[in-house]
Amino acid sequence: MNQFLSLLITGLLYGQITFAQYNYPPTKTVDSSDTYWGRSIPDPYRWLENLKSPEVLNWFKAQAEYTNKQLGKISGQDRLIQELKDLDKIVSVNYSPISKAGGKYFYKKRETGEQVSKLYYKQSENGKEILLFDPQKYIEGKTMDYTADISDDGSKVLLNISEAGSELGDVRIIDVTSRKLLSDVIRHSEGKFAGGSNMEIIYQEAKSYDTHDPEIYLNVPCKLHVLRTSISSDIVIASSQPNPELHLLPLEIPNVSSYKNNPYIFLNKQTVARDFTLYYTLKSELKSNKINWKPLTDTSDEVRSFLVKGKDIYFLTAKGNSKFKIIKTNLDNPNLKTAETIFEGNNEWKISSMYALKDYIIINKSKNELVNEIFAYEFKTEKLSKLNIPLEGKITAFSLSENENECLLSSRGWNKPSNLYQYNVSTKRLSDGLFHVIYNYPNLQNIIVEYVEVPSYDGAMVPLSIMYDKTKLKKDGFNICFMQGYGAYGSNYTPGFNSNYLPLLNRGVVMAYANVRGDGVKGNDWYLAGKKTTKPNTWKDFNACAEYLIKNKYTSSKRFGISGVSAGGILIGRAITERPDLYKVAIPEVGVLNILRFEFSPNGPDNIPEFGTVKDSIEFKALLEMDAYQHIQKDVKYPAQLITTGFNDPRVESYFPAK
Repeated sequence: MNQFLSLLITGLLYGQITFAQYNYPPTKTVDSSDTYWGRSIPDPYRWLENLKSPEVLNWFKAQAEYTNKQLGKISGQDRLIQELKDLDKIVSVNYSPISKAGGKYFYKKRETGEQVSKLYYKQSENGKEILLFDPQKYIEGKTMDYTADISDDGSKVLLNISEAGSELGDVRIIDVTSRKLLSDVIRHSEGKFAGGSNMEIIYQEAKSYDTHDPEIYLNVPCKLHVLRTSISSDIVIASSQPNPELHLLPLEIPNVSSYKNNPYIFLNKQTVARDFTLYYTLKSELKSNKINWKPLTDTSDEVRSFLVKGKDIYFLTAKGNSKFKIIKTNLDNPNLKTAETIFEGNNEWKISSMYALKDYIIINKSKNELVNEIFAYEFKTEKLSKLNIPLEGKITAFSLSENENECLLSSRGWNKPSNLYQYNVSTKRLSDGLFHVIYNYPNLQNIIVEYVEVPSYDGAMVPLSIMYDKTKLKKDGFNICFMQGYGAYGSNYTPGFNSNYLPLLNRGVVMAYANVRGDGVKGNDWYLAGKKTTKPNTWKDFNACAEYLIKNKYTSSKRFGISGVSAGGILIGRAITERPDLYKVAIPEVGVLNILRFEFSPNGPDNIPEFGTVKDSIEFKALLEMDAYQHIQKDVKYPAQLITTGFNDPRVESYFPAK
C-alpha cells in the first residue's frame, strides 16, 4: 500500500472530501457492441481502447490532473508523508537476496532515502561489499526495473532491464570482475543462464517493445545465445514453426531449462495455467538442427513445479491430493503412474513449496499459510526429517544455491517485521547471517492479529486475518476498516509486514485480509473453486467477510474501504457492483474491470486458461458474470473510488480501468 492509498483512506473515510463538488472532465460515448452466443453486449467506451489516439491520451491526462487536484484537497498530507519517511528511516537497509554462486552472495539492497534497490555482491559474509549495478545510472534521466540471474560460477550476472513499469526490455550481462557491461544486447527479451554455464543464455524473444501490441507475446520463440557472438546467429531452441510435435498454441511460450550435472534439458509450455506441460531431451541436442522433444507431463498430471538431481526428477503435484504431494521418477525411463511418493499433505496441512540444496530437498508445509513446518529430504539416505528451528513467527525456507546445504529462513507476520536468517541443514547451524536486520518500530506491542474463518453464502469457511491496535479498538461499529483481497491463479495471500500500514493502525484503522476462493491458501480445491465458472465465489467470499466485520462491529458500511490489485480488480469490481451497500471506498489498483475484453489485449491470450474465452459459450457466460464494467447500473450509489492504472503496464491495459 503506497502513500496515495494512505492518503485516500484517511481522506475519504474521514470525510475530508465533499463528493457533491465533483465535476469530472467530459467523457463521450460511442455506440459500439459485440454479439456473443446470441447476446448483444454494449460497449460505449470502446473508443478508449485506442491508446495511441491523441484524443484518448488527452482524456487520460485530464482524468489524472483532475484526480491529483482532488487528492490535493485532503488535509494532513505533509504530516502523513513525514510519518512515512520517519518509518522508512527506522530500517537503515532493505535486502533482497538473489543467489550464492562461486562463493559470492548476490543481492539487491536499498538504503534509507533511496528510491530503488541497487545490485551488490560480497565474496563472503564478512567480505567487502561491491556495487555491480545502479538502475538510476543506466540511462540518464530514467529509472529502470531489473531482475538478475547469476551464472553458476558467479563470474557473470544477467540482467533483464526494462524502463520502470513496462516489464519488457533488454538482456544485458555484467562481468563481475570488471563490473562492466558486456557488448551483448538481446533486445525486447527475457533470459537466464543455461544451468552450469557462464557463456550460454536461454531467452524468450517478444515481437517488439510495444506493450500495447495485441500480438507482442504470440508465437514467441525460445533461443540460445552464446556470449560474444552475433545475436543474428542465435539458435532457435523451440517455437511453433520448427517444432510441430510440441503443438504450441500462439499464446504458449516455450520456457527451456537446464541444470548443472544433469544430462537433460526441459521445456514447459508457459501460460498462466498452473499445471505444467513438460517435454525433455538430452542436453547434447541443444545445438542440433532438430531437437527431439519427448513428452514428460501434461495438464492431467497436475504438476506445479519440479526439480532434478542427477537422473531423478521430483514433481510437486496436486493429482490425487488437493493438499499436494511430492513424487519421484527416473529420467532414463520416467513414469508418473509408478512414481514413488516421498511426501504429501493431509486434511490440515498442505505442501506450499520445495527447493533443492546440494544434498537435500527443503519442503515447506503450511496450515492456511499462517503456520509453517519445514522438512528436509536427504537424497542419499532418502530419509525425511522435520527441522526444529528455534524461531518465532511464520518461518519458511528457500534456497540460494543448489550447490550448498545452506538455506535462508524467512520470518514473516502481519504484525511482525520480516527478517532473514541463514541455516545449514547438514550442520544444523543457525545464524543471523548477512541479510538480518534490526528493527525498532514503535507501538508494535499493541498491534495484534485475529485469525478467524467466516462462513460464506454456501457455508464454505473463508480465512480472514484482522489486525488492529488493541488500545484503540472498540467494537462499536465506529472504527474505519480497510480490507484487501486477490483470489486468482492459486496465489497465496500470505502474512507480510508493511510499515506503511502503521499510520493507519496508529489512527485506529482496522486492517483485514481475506483469503477468498481462487487463491491457494487451502490447497488446489480452494483455487479451483474460484476459477472460470466458479469465479463468483471469489467476491461472494469477500462480501461475506465484510458482513462478518460489520456484524461483529469492527466497522460499519459507512467506514469501510477495500482494495485489490490487477486480477484482484475482478474481486473488487464485482464486490461493489453486487453489494454497493457494504462499502464507502473502493480502490481497484490497475484492475481488470472489463474481463470480457481481456483476451483481446496483449496479455489476454496467456490468461485464457485462468479466466476463459468468449469463444466458448459456457466460459463466455462466466466472463460476463465476472465483468464489473458490464454490471454497472444507473442510479445506484456506488462507493467512492480511486481507480489506478500504469500506462505502460504490459499485464493490464489502461483502458480496462479507464472504462
